[in-house]
Amino acid sequence: MNSNNSRIAVLLLTLISSTTVGWTQSVPRGWLTAPAGSGSSYFVDPADLLAGPTPLQGSSALGICLVPEPNPWGVDAVIVIDIFSFENWVYDAVTLDPLDTILNPTPPGALTTGITTDGTTLFWAIVTATGTSDLWRTDLDGGNPALVGTMGLQGPAFAGGLAWNGSNGIWANNISGDRYDLISTNDGSYLGASTFHPDGSGPGNGVAWRSDCERLEVPHGPARASRVTSISIIDPLTDIALAPMAVVASTAYFTNGIETSRSAAAAGFDPFGVYSIWIVDNGSNSLIVLEGHQQCPEPLDPINAIEYRATTNGEIVVTWEADSSLDSVDIRIDGELQDSLVGASGQWSGISPILPGLVTLQINGHSGNSWTPTSSSELLVPGCSDGSIQLSHLDLPDLFEPGTPVCGSGLAHLSQSYWRTFDHCEDPFSQTEGMWVESIRVAVENSEPGPGFTTQPVILRLYEDPNRDSIAPVDTLLELHEQQFQIPPLVQQHFCLNLNSPLAVDCGTRLVVELELVDGAFDEHLFVLGSNSQGESSAGNYSAASCGIPEPVPFATLGWGSVHIGIDLIGRNFSRPFIRGDCNGDGSRNLADAIRILEVLFIPGSIGFDCSDAADCNDDGSVNLADAVTLLSYLFIPGTPPIVDPSSCGLDPSPPDSLLCEENAGCL
Repeated sequence: MNSNNSRIAVLLLTLISSTTVGWTQSVPRGWLTAPAGSGSSYFVDPADLLAGPTPLQGSSALGICLVPEPNPWGVDAVIVIDIFSFENWVYDAVTLDPLDTILNPTPPGALTTGITTDGTTLFWAIVTATGTSDLWRTDLDGGNPALVGTMGLQGPAFAGGLAWNGSNGIWANNISGDRYDLISTNDGSYLGASTFHPDGSGPGNGVAWRSDCERLEVPHGPARASRVTSISIIDPLTDIALAPMAVVASTAYFTNGIETSRSAAAAGFDPFGVYSIWIVDNGSNSLIVLEGHQQCPEPLDPINAIEYRATTNGEIVVTWEADSSLDSVDIRIDGELQDSLVGASGQWSGISPILPGLVTLQINGHSGNSWTPTSSSELLVPGCSDGSIQLSHLDLPDLFEPGTPVCGSGLAHLSQSYWRTFDHCEDPFSQTEGMWVESIRVAVENSEPGPGFTTQPVILRLYEDPNRDSIAPVDTLLELHEQQFQIPPLVQQHFCLNLNSPLAVDCGTRLVVELELVDGAFDEHLFVLGSNSQGESSAGNYSAASCGIPEPVPFATLGWGSVHIGIDLIGRNFSRPFIRGDCNGDGSRNLADAIRILEVLFIPGSIGFDCSDAADCNDDGSVNLADAVTLLSYLFIPGTPPIVDPSSCGLDPSPPDSLLCEENAGCL
C-alpha cells in the first residue's frame, strides 16, 4: 500500500471508530500550518536577537561599518552615520554603548548616506547639493578627508550603504536604481559588476559584504510590505538571492544599514560566538544585532511546477512539485514568513491577510546549507470564479487602451454608471441552456482610493430587461441583485465582483449589468474603467447625471464610438443531475466515495471533484471533513438517517449555493 493510501486508511479507521449519529465537524479555516501528516510547522531561522535594540544618537541613521581592533577606541566598534547630521557616532560592537563621535569629511549641506572600511581607512558616500554621489576617504577617526571621485552608479543614481569587497572595490547600494553597483576604491569608477534588489524594488537601503562566502548580505522586502521583511545572501555573479532570513516587525522596521561579523575588514570576527548581523533600523532609530545563517548557503535547483491561485472567498492556494530531498519549503506573503512545510508537501493554503488587494507570493526550499531561488508572483485577491462559462463582448478582453470617459474633476470621480447587456443563449454566445452567474469581471484602467483609504466603493446591480430593447429608462428594468464592493489600488488589472450567491439566468432572460461609481468627490476617490478600441459584439452604455447624461446612452451616441468597456460574465451551466454521496460518479454510494472526499481534502495534488454537489453529503454548501463523516455514518452505523436527496439522479432541491455539478458520469 502506498503512503497516500496508508494515510487515508488510518484516517478512515479513526473516523469510523469515533463516528456517532448526527456528529459533524468542519475543517477550521485560516492559516494552515501544514498538510495532514507533514508534522509540526517550524521556521528554519528565527533571527534570534543578540543585542539591542539600543537607541541611536541623531535623528535619521543610515549606514554602518564594523571597525575591529586596533582602532582609536581600543575596543571593537561600529560606526553609524546620520544622513542629516554633521556628526556620526561610534558604538561598542558588543555592548552597543556610545563611545565617541566623528565628523563628516565634507562641509554641512551634503548628505552622508553610506560608510565602509578596509580596516585602516573609512570610505564615505556623500550626496552633494547638485545630486551627485561622491566617494570620500578619511582616517578611522575621520581625519585627513580626501575626495576619491564621483561614484559610477548605473542608471538612476542615489548612493546608500557601502561595503568593501576585500580588494579594489566597494559595493554601493544604488537606492534610485534598486541595485548594487561595484565601484573602484581608487577613483569611484564603475567596475562593471552589478546585482539587483531581490524584490525588484522595495525597502532596504543597506548592503554588506560577507567575506567567508564572497557574497552580499542584503535587507529587502516587497514594495507593498513598506518595510524590510528579510535578509538574503546574494551571489553577485548570478544575482540569485539565497537563505532569506525573516526579520519580524518588532525587531526591525526599515533597515537603512547592515554590517556583518565576517566583513572583509574583520573576517571571522564573530564577537557573540555566532555569525552576527548589525542592523541600523531607521524606523525606530535603533541599533540591533541578529544571529544570521552560520554557514554559507549553496544554490539548489528551483522548485518546479509552482502555481498560485486565489479563490472567491480570499483563500490563497499554492501548489508545487513536492521534493522529499528538501528539509522545508517556506511560504511568504508580502515578504512575511507565513509557514515552513516539510519538503514532501506539495500544497499550502490560507486566507489572505489583505482582502481585497494585490499580494506578493513567494516560495523557496531549503536543505542543509543549500537553498532554492525564491519564486515570486503577484496575486489579486479575491480571485475570480472558476466557472466554465466566460462571456465577453470584446474581441480582446485583456487589452487596455486609454480613453474611457469619466465624469469628474480629473482628481476624483462623481456618481456615474457603466452598462452592458447579455443574451447568453443568442449570438455571439449561443449557449444552449440557462446559467448560474457567479462573477462580473471588470477591467480597471486605474483605481486610486483617496488619501488615507486603501479601497474605494463601487456598486454592482444586475437587472432583467423585460422589453429586450433599449435599457432606458432604467425604471423599466427589473432589479435582480445589488451588492457593494471595495476596489483596491490597481493599474490595468481585472477585478472580479463575486456574487454572494450565484444568480440563475435562463435562456429567456436578457441580463443587464450596471457598474455604479459612488460619488468620490469628498474622499478624492478616482476610478477609471478599462476599455479598448478593438472589436466588440454589442455596444456598452453610459450614464452620469452630474455630467448631463441621466439615462444610459450608447457610447457611440455620445461620440465615443471607439470606447468598448470591459465588463464580462463568469459562471457555469445549470447543475447537472447527480446522486448525493456518489463522489466518484460510478452511480452508487460506497466506501470509495468517502475515500475520494478524503483524497481531495488531504492529499496534495489530488484532482478536484467534477461534481462537487455530490460530495456535499450533508448539504451545507461546502465540502469538508464532515461530509466524509456523514457518508461513513450512513454506510456503517445502523440507524443513521439517510443522506439528503437526491438519492437517485436528480437536481439539488435546496436553495442555490456555490457548489455545482458540471459533469457527472454516473447520471448521463
